[in-house]
This record gives sequence, structure tokens and C-alpha cells, in this order.
Amino acid sequence: MKIMQPITVGGITLKNRIMFPPLTTGYEERDGSIGEQSRAFYTRLAQGGVGYIVLGDVAPIRSFSPTPKLFDDSQIESFRLLADSVHAYGAKLGVQIFHPEYDCDAVNALFAQGKMEEVRARLHHDMQFFTDEVSEETLLSIIDKICACAQRAQKAGVDVVQVHGDRLVGCLCSTRMNHRTDKFGGSLENRTRFAIMLVRALKRAVPEMVIDYKFAVVTPERGKGGVDAADAPKFARWLEEAGVDMLHVAQANHTGNMADTIPPMGVQPYGFFADIAGQVKEAVSIPVSTVGRIIDPAMAERIVESEKADIIGLGRPLLCDPDWPNKAQSGCACDIRRCISCNKGCTDNIQNRAFLACVLNAENGYERTRSITPAAEKRNVAVVGGGPSGLEAA
Repeated sequence: MKIMQPITVGGITLKNRIMFPPLTTGYEERDGSIGEQSRAFYTRLAQGGVGYIVLGDVAPIRSFSPTPKLFDDSQIESFRLLADSVHAYGAKLGVQIFHPEYDCDAVNALFAQGKMEEVRARLHHDMQFFTDEVSEETLLSIIDKICACAQRAQKAGVDVVQVHGDRLVGCLCSTRMNHRTDKFGGSLENRTRFAIMLVRALKRAVPEMVIDYKFAVVTPERGKGGVDAADAPKFARWLEEAGVDMLHVAQANHTGNMADTIPPMGVQPYGFFADIAGQVKEAVSIPVSTVGRIIDPAMAERIVESEKADIIGLGRPLLCDPDWPNKAQSGCACDIRRCISCNKGCTDNIQNRAFLACVLNAENGYERTRSITPAAEKRNVAVVGGGPSGLEAA
């Protein structure tokens, strides 16, 4: 299968074309460092055979967001332990660096004072207006912080830096979120100026690291923080010229509705973003990955064979069955535990401030403490209940 063949990206080779895309997990420690639960989760994915793992939403600052953080040298060691752990199974590791679209210093100061009502008011305001109000001086300082974060990731042995092309970067690119009248607003060239400046700065800061870019595309029906679909091919070419080594083409979000990017069953067809990824791929010569309800190896293979993408992102399917790649490689695709896109254990948990889980995989999130193995002494048992958990138990 082509999806199991290696591919060279920048200066590294991925052992196959299966990617775990950036997801919010809630596994990180309170300070944003990578603890045992998070490390066990990603290591289990690497054991299952995935070629490329991206750690989602890594903040280069002390942000209010409950995500991984790499803003201080003291955090490098936890990322190094993670990199070493996934490298032991042949997987490459990327960190998706993002900056929130709000005034982090102001929000942190209010939070430290316990002024939660003011925190909520500030966040509500900034989420609508920060893109338009942030100064050029602050934007340049954000680039410096992101580059410093990338340098820490490099010291930790991370292979890839992925620019988060949604959130602040995507909002600046967006016709729906950006109403500026300076050199960062108006034309496509101006709206994408910050993204291009950031990529060029990263190439100078970490020239030996591979640069990935989450290429968020706003469609007529969904999304706000990203580039419009009509402008996507041109922007993709600019990113390639600036030094990006690969593009991760995905639905733009920033709507507050996670179903836009992680659609439950019946909301979007399988492989719903592959055609747009194909349009972007035609415009560039660098590898392109995509994601979006790609469930089984046959679907993934069709997308790669049709040259709509070079790499396939599997988020929920790998939560459901981390052995997906190894089973596909060994010809046991029929044994893959198939994601049903219910969103009950994954996105619902995140929305409710719990950590990522899966109703079909009892080990997910508990990889360090749970391991389902054959019973030492077999007995006859009755399973009461025929829902997903009951069927899995049976």
C-alpha cells in the first residue's frame, strides 16, 4: 500500500504516510510540560506504527489556554523525554506552535488577581477584536517568542515545527476576521504578511528543522480563521517560496463549534476535505497532508493514489485504534477497530474540560495504567448491555 511507503519531507524521512494530527488532549501537566500521561499516550501511538505525530497547540508563552507550553528552558527536558520515547519506535515528532488571539499578558494579570469576570469579559472582547487591535510591535514580539519556542523544541530533539495557521495567524489571513487598514490588512498579500514573516523567521531560527504549516481553509459553509478557498493555491505557493517544507490542509475553525473541524457522524461525508487538499497540492511541489473523516486504509489509499494528498492525518481513528498503521501494514485492515465519529469520548470531553478519551477504546488516556490482555484463567461471563462498551467487552 502506498500509504505505508516512506516519504521524504525536508531533511527527514517519514517511515510511512500516516500522521497523527494536532489535537487538544488535556493530558499535559498544569504548567504545560509533558508528563507521564501525555508521554504514554503518544508513545502508544508510536508503538502502533504511526509515522508522524504532531503535538497540538504548544504555546510559546505562559498562556491562559490549557495546552502544552514551551516558553521556558525548564520545560525542554519533558519534551526531550517525549521525543526520545516516540523516536524509539521510528516515529517523527512535530510541535504545533500557536499564539492565542487575545492579549495573554493582560488576561494572565487579571487571572492572577482572581478577577474572573474581567477575564471572561477580556477574552470575549479579544476573540472578536484582537486581530484588528494588536500592534505591529506586539506582532513582531510574538514572532520572536515563537522562534524561541522552536529553538527549545530543537534542543529537545523534536523533528518538525508546525505553524498553527488558524488562531492568530489564521485570523490575520482571514477576510472574515481581519479588518485592519495597515500593512497587515486588506489585500491577500497584506493579510498573509504575518504568516510569511513568521515562516521566514523560523527558517532563520531553526534552519535544520522541518517546517510544516497547518493550512486552514475557510469554506463558504464553515470556518473563519484561515485563508479563503479561492486564495488557497496562491497562498500555498507563497508559503513554499518562503521555506515551508509541507502543508497540512484542513478546515478552518475559529467558530466555537468543534464540529466544523471534527464533524460527528452524518454532518460531513468521509474524506470531506480531500478535494480542497488536492487543489492545494496541484499548486505546490512540497508534500501535502489532509484530514477529515478518513476512517479506514482503503479510504486513505484512494486519496493518496488519486494524488489529492501525500500524507493522511488520522485523529479520531488513532484514538479508537492506535494499532491502525500496524494492522494496515500487516494486511489485517478488517481487524481495525473503526471510529464511528460519535465524538462522545473525544471532543465532548474536551468541551467539558476533561481529557481526551474514546468510548470504543478503554485504554485511551489511561495507557500508563490500563492494558487489556487475554485472561490468565478463562471463564464464562455474561455481558449486560449491547452498546459500544458492552460490545467491546464481549
